[in-house]
Amino acid sequence: MPRLLTEIDKIRRQVLTEVSRLTFEGRLLREIEELPYKLYDEGIRNYRCCQYKERAVLKERIRLAVGQDPKRDREPLVNAAIKALKEDKVEGSMLRVIDIACDRCPIDAILVTDACRNCVAHNCVNACPKKAIQIINGKAVIDKEKCVECGLCAKACSFGAILQLQRPCERSCEVKAISSSEDRHAVIDEEKCVSCGACTVGCPFGAISYKSEIVPVIKRLKEKDDVIALVAPSISGQFGRSVSLGQVITGLKELGFSEIREVAVAADEVAKLEAEEEIDGWLTNSCCPAYKNYVTKHFPELKDHVSHQLSPMALMATQIRKEKPNSYLVFIGPCLSKKEEAQELVDAVLTFEEIACMFVARDINLATLGKSPYTDSPSKYGLGFAQSGGVSAALGTYKSVKVKTLNGLSECKKALLLAKANRIDAEFLEGMACSGGCVGGPGTLVDANFSRRVLQSEISEREKEE
Repeated sequence: MPRLLTEIDKIRRQVLTEVSRLTFEGRLLREIEELPYKLYDEGIRNYRCCQYKERAVLKERIRLAVGQDPKRDREPLVNAAIKALKEDKVEGSMLRVIDIACDRCPIDAILVTDACRNCVAHNCVNACPKKAIQIINGKAVIDKEKCVECGLCAKACSFGAILQLQRPCERSCEVKAISSSEDRHAVIDEEKCVSCGACTVGCPFGAISYKSEIVPVIKRLKEKDDVIALVAPSISGQFGRSVSLGQVITGLKELGFSEIREVAVAADEVAKLEAEEEIDGWLTNSCCPAYKNYVTKHFPELKDHVSHQLSPMALMATQIRKEKPNSYLVFIGPCLSKKEEAQELVDAVLTFEEIACMFVARDINLATLGKSPYTDSPSKYGLGFAQSGGVSAALGTYKSVKVKTLNGLSECKKALLLAKANRIDAEFLEGMACSGGCVGGPGTLVDANFSRRVLQSEISEREKEE
């Protein structure tokens, strides 16, 4: 299903834009305490029970926007701003739960609906291993004290009258890393979490979000340091069909970036290096950090099959570090998992969403800008790393191998289970945590299908220019 622009996206982007504006203009310390009131007055209201809770939730969204963990106490926002301005790097787990925003969804996992017909078979009663179902007043009734939520009754009901429900955040997490605490707040299990970010899209209350890195990046841009942008190939179409990469490069320079590099060039190198690796049965890619985390955490016995090559981002960062050891490297892409992969490799990671908010804060309209020349010349295969199947296509230019493309963690799980049982019929598994590949990442601005079409157009246009 195409990703929809939700009210949660709009609120998060409004918060990021205001924090960016205050940081650029040197007013963050002075005005951050008033920001929840300002945002409320400008229309972020009527989502919660009262204005006080609305502002309390906004306060924690602002705390995340300056790169700090949300709090349960009443610590002033100015303390978070002071800390943010002192730090050069946002560290630790990036995905966080905003407790006060969590609705603590009071969902019964097994629910008998009015469709129950009090049939003669009573399949639900007979299927329940805990004898938790009785027929009372002509309808199936579940004893919550006995029910273990196995779902066998729902499968047995001929009418489909019993529903098996899940909290949206739990349902969105393919690795079962989200559960409920005793007070029903969502809790992320860091041992299971692969940082794919699907929960940030899945929670309809916006109670799971990410720590932003806009403040340290803006601080470096204002200091006119050698700040280099490493741009992911999935940038195509993110700012609209009419905005070219050349215009985005111009916009990034207006923000203060000294140099813009295309990570697709490093993707070409990674494909060549992976083609040179020996395949012991089968090999899988290392470029998607969420997928790599998934293999490492949930299928540790298969981790030796993961390519030993750096991801394109990491490879390009390593190369630039050798040339310019004092430069400040910022990766710009669609991925939240990169924020954790990057902590030892680049200085900051911004999503397309974050960089878009910085453009808005500086009143930069990309559509009106001239085109800057491209700084790199990646192949169409390097650019193709942005979409599912792109890694396999690039690998195929160097060697002939039998590939299997895994689109999203659900498909990854099925294939890895087969691989674990030595039943995988492929020499190369291309795993992507996000459906559609990087163009479907949680930090994108447009639908994956739209981005894919624009990517193909951009590849064709660049081929004509060569």
